[in-house]
Amino acid sequence: MFDAIQGIKFGYVLCGIIWAVALGFAAGNYACSLVHRLPRGRLILDKKPYCGHCGAELQVRDLFPVVSALLLRHRCRYCRTPFPVSHTWTEILVGLLFVLAFFEHGFSERFLLIILIGIFLITLAAIEANERLIMGKILLCIAVFGMLNRVLWDGTIYHFFNGALFALVIGSVLWRKQIKPAGHIYTLPKAVELLAVGGLCVGDQGLILFLPLFAMFYALDWLIRKILSSFGSTEGPGAAGDPSLKAKDDGKPLITVAFGLAVILPVLWPKLMLVLQ
Repeated sequence: MFDAIQGIKFGYVLCGIIWAVALGFAAGNYACSLVHRLPRGRLILDKKPYCGHCGAELQVRDLFPVVSALLLRHRCRYCRTPFPVSHTWTEILVGLLFVLAFFEHGFSERFLLIILIGIFLITLAAIEANERLIMGKILLCIAVFGMLNRVLWDGTIYHFFNGALFALVIGSVLWRKQIKPAGHIYTLPKAVELLAVGGLCVGDQGLILFLPLFAMFYALDWLIRKILSSFGSTEGPGAAGDPSLKAKDDGKPLITVAFGLAVILPVLWPKLMLVLQ
């Protein structure tokens, strides 16, 4: 877990951590714009940061990652409408991802590809949490950076190609009843698409770790929700200010959370595979 910082002076490591946290929080803040804009079909740079409810343009003091949200108690400064707490969690998780990737890989090519994969994984999960949507555009981004990372690690396209193919076959068998023909094309359920992208990111050898992790985290999410529901149901964190996109918690686990964890762990720490060998 700390391969990249072994033997490096503490002062340099501390500077690296501070730099990773600063970059991670900034990237997480940008990811929050993706979480809000992409489900609404809006361009990323078509407008400066704004409140999703009243449309007020946000000032610099409103945009400090994590800090601004905590000081404002997750409410817009101008209209006092609450915004999803998942935005703050997105910033925190991206910051943590940057630090862990720095510990394992330093500031390298692998660091860059892993944080890009992680940012889109977190964005994918945040959108599902807020809107109950699994966006194909974000899955495509994960697939592209996952392929690049695998080629950099394996030196060949063979492993990521086989990983995606095997995962697609496994998913098609598990969810065969949900595969629907549309003319000459078959529409795959999102779970099968997630498995295929996951297999592409971890490669054929990583499937032996990815698939059990996926199942375990999904079951754990289901169990936690069952326990929490016994204490009373609550509404899900729908996006404030857009009733058409608000979503109630239907009690189902967030499949993208299990997917994200199952992908990022083998990608971030490839040596986990040694435990299974």
